[in-house]
Amino acid sequence: MEKSFVIKEQGLFSKQQKLEISPHLDLKNNFKLGLGFDKYGDLWSSYYIGIDWIKENESYIAVEPKIENLDYVKMFVHCLHHSEISKFIKDVYHVDFEKPQIETQNANWDLTPFLVVHFLSLVETITKHGLKSNYIFREENLNSKIKGKIIFSQHLKKNIVSKREDRIYCHFQEYSTDCLENRLLKKALLFVQSYTAKHLDKEKYKLLFQKQNRLLSAFNNISENISYSEIKRIKINALYKEYVEAIDLAKQILKRFGYSYKNTDKTDEKKLPPFWIDMSKLFELYVYSLLKDAYGSKIIYQLSEDGKRQTRGHYGDIDFMKLDDKILIDTKYKEIYTQDGKYDIDNIRQLSGYARDRKVLEKLNITSDNEVVDCVIIYPDKAANDNFKNRELKEKNIKQFTKFYKCGVKLPSK
Repeated sequence: MEKSFVIKEQGLFSKQQKLEISPHLDLKNNFKLGLGFDKYGDLWSSYYIGIDWIKENESYIAVEPKIENLDYVKMFVHCLHHSEISKFIKDVYHVDFEKPQIETQNANWDLTPFLVVHFLSLVETITKHGLKSNYIFREENLNSKIKGKIIFSQHLKKNIVSKREDRIYCHFQEYSTDCLENRLLKKALLFVQSYTAKHLDKEKYKLLFQKQNRLLSAFNNISENISYSEIKRIKINALYKEYVEAIDLAKQILKRFGYSYKNTDKTDEKKLPPFWIDMSKLFELYVYSLLKDAYGSKIIYQLSEDGKRQTRGHYGDIDFMKLDDKILIDTKYKEIYTQDGKYDIDNIRQLSGYARDRKVLEKLNITSDNEVVDCVIIYPDKAANDNFKNRELKEKNIKQFTKFYKCGVKLPSK
């Protein structure tokens, strides 16, 4: 069993742990779950959860969520309810299938559901645009016609010997949706179906099961027959952006299950490839989905669907703007804001900079130098409501500063 170093997000490593880990850290070239040293030389974990090797096949690090029983899969699923948000979800996590798997002591990691949910979202986008077609080779015993080339060995065996003079066995090309790309997606969908049926609660993930069944029906005319060598041969034109991402994820899902349906039976996730989830980014996108639920188009996110900067000023990108109320909103995945009178001064300075940025103010149609903009920090709070509907975003004053407010949101739990 490999040696493990287990810590929570934003946790401080002991001096002994630092001595053992530091020689193997190359933070410039290796990500290592966002570990870093502060100005005093202490080693800290960051906002990333997951597992990674410290020294391959000898020791590993596991960074766990700081919020007990946090259901980060449910947060992920909620983000995908909005198509404009799902485009950014690929930046939330990463899985390294090239490295050896790690046998962890904790069976509570929910990596596979992450892959499944993201894959279904990508395939849904593909089906909305229509399945792509490609040239495929087929062999068929045709009735009274010739297509492509006659395969004389098969024609002799199947037709001449049996005196079926109306048949001709041919090898030909055909432009069809039953191409290798779609066969791979169909194969991965069937693996997903097998996994979800055994491991996900049908009531809790009702919409997910409905989506899965709907997508499988769109692949009714697609075969699932595809070999490992054919999977390796698949190359997608970069113009098909959704296909590029979906094909890559389909390959990851098949790897995750070792290309065997039997492996979808496994009930725990103790043996996993190195992976990370950026909880700060996931929280940001989860808040975005809740704000969209409550306010719709009145909320502007820093990036548009096509990747254009929408909230950028001279000072940088503010997370959100609420146009009708002229509010600047920033998300902070920090529990310090649950305490009365507590705040992070760097967050205040950052928001203050946005609130005085003329380019940002122009987007809010503010031209007067005398108008002070409302600034809101949204943070996780288990005692708060779990949505923003019929709520005042300027819920609590940050009393030390003019027009600064905070608003907590309860995150889903298992």
